[in-house]
Amino acid sequence: MGCPFKCSFCAVVPIFEARWRGKSAQGIFRDIQFVKEKWGADSIEFHDNNFFVSEKRTVEFSNLMLNQGMEWWGEGRIDTIDQYSDESLSLMRRAGCKMIFFGAETGNDALLKQMDKGGKQTGAQILEFAARMKKHDIIPEYSFVLGFPADTKAEAWAQIKADIEFIKKVKQVNPATEIIIYIYSPVPTEGSELYERITKAGFKFPEKLEDWLSPQWEKFDQRRNPLTPWLTPAMVRHIQAFETVLNGRFPTVSDAKLSNFQRRSMELLSSLRYKSGIYHLPYEIKALQKFWLRYRQPELEGM
Repeated sequence: MGCPFKCSFCAVVPIFEARWRGKSAQGIFRDIQFVKEKWGADSIEFHDNNFFVSEKRTVEFSNLMLNQGMEWWGEGRIDTIDQYSDESLSLMRRAGCKMIFFGAETGNDALLKQMDKGGKQTGAQILEFAARMKKHDIIPEYSFVLGFPADTKAEAWAQIKADIEFIKKVKQVNPATEIIIYIYSPVPTEGSELYERITKAGFKFPEKLEDWLSPQWEKFDQRRNPLTPWLTPAMVRHIQAFETVLNGRFPTVSDAKLSNFQRRSMELLSSLRYKSGIYHLPYEIKALQKFWLRYRQPELEGM
């Protein structure tokens, strides 16, 4: 439970206050054995905020999972797991670790510093780590947050476009990398540099409980409708259009129902837009995803 870090944009921080407590490797393994024997489970997804805090615990757990025929997925930090030895990463893969979710956030080092990502994560490390995961055959699922606070509209546009280009660099380094895109939604981390910037820009949280029940604040909680004054509707549409093209060019591996023919068709339809950078109004891709493929988005539906 919890996470020992204090990222200034994360909703987990005010809840756990940088505290983390992990269940023992033996305890986790017993629980997995229970669901495997009782219901025939062949895979498991860990919803911990940070499953991989301790390399020692992860290694112990991986040794227990060897030859169990189970695949598993969890959430971790790039700068934490990048300190793992190659031996540990290789063991994890042999033990069934197939995918790990990471908060990459942005390729902008100045923004990463503002986020207080432990003071270690950099754009260069994000790219290098994607390559390292490819070497060990573990799929990195990178989430990016676009639309961070900016002093001007021009600055906001420039950062969005820079992040999109960085995402494309990640896919060049490791095409198997899953990309999850969120639009920046403020959290009340008072005292942080980001919080000061959003309040200065005029953003305010609801003051009454019933205000949170309105439709726009429900979407805000899902990081799909930011309600932030520095983003224009055109910027949000640009982010969402790129997301559609990206998902078309690189369909998620977690959508098990897609056939090879369907994946290839969507890739071919989206490739020209992806290469040219023309993302505006990708209706043909949306129609294909909705009516033919019933395409699923992991950030909305989980694994």
